[in-house]
Amino acid sequence: MAVDEWRNNNCISFLKQGDTTERKQKDGKEISLALAMTYDVNAEGVSGISRDTIRLTNFWGDMSAGVAVSIVPKEVTISPRYLRYDFTGRKFIEKLEEHVKKFKLGPCIREIYLDYMWMPDLWAVENYGKNSFRLLENILELAIRRTPSIHIKDGGVVFLPTPWKLYHGMVTSEFWKSLIRLYRVDYIKYEDAQSNPLVRSDMKIEGEIARYGKDVGMSLDKLKVEGEQILSLETEDLEYWRGNDDIFVRLTRKTRGS
Repeated sequence: MAVDEWRNNNCISFLKQGDTTERKQKDGKEISLALAMTYDVNAEGVSGISRDTIRLTNFWGDMSAGVAVSIVPKEVTISPRYLRYDFTGRKFIEKLEEHVKKFKLGPCIREIYLDYMWMPDLWAVENYGKNSFRLLENILELAIRRTPSIHIKDGGVVFLPTPWKLYHGMVTSEFWKSLIRLYRVDYIKYEDAQSNPLVRSDMKIEGEIARYGKDVGMSLDKLKVEGEQILSLETEDLEYWRGNDDIFVRLTRKTRGS
């Protein structure tokens, strides 16, 4: 059997294990949000969409109320698990709330992950830092909101990869100081990468992921590449600054009113 045929057959087989996922989701479940990832229960062949779907199927299982958010040129099957929108966009939260109501999901977000897979630093800034880092503004807005609106719960976590230039843009953005008033900031070092649950899940199927064109280890290595540390009065005074081996920042929503 040709390699491509083997891959296509295995992709379809793997995806069909989760082809009733959206029907099994329960109303009111806390949401796991995956940014820059695509979920398509009918994905076929060797593609980025198939790879993301395999990763998220493994990560969420059958019962989790997971929502992947991205913009891709291909058509994606409509389901509770996929929202086609730019998560750095001005109307992202509005669109997310519409999606949650449409599929009768709960308004409470448990966790948010920005995908770390294969993230060259400059590319990350151009794609995830666009619109003046509105991604951070949206994360901030989710912390401000309360039930019944879509919101991140007290103790909810956000995992963001921190390639050097992207991280520098985050901490010097207009939203960072407001963000850290509402979130506790912790860093995850390269050797502790599996403290990020998405990474831990990916490591369990890294061979499968490699067959779809990406290497988990190399993706983590790219996050560790040290960029030029830009010193200025603005950055020297920051309360938080990543170390050379820190590859993720974990933001934990502080208890409201504390």
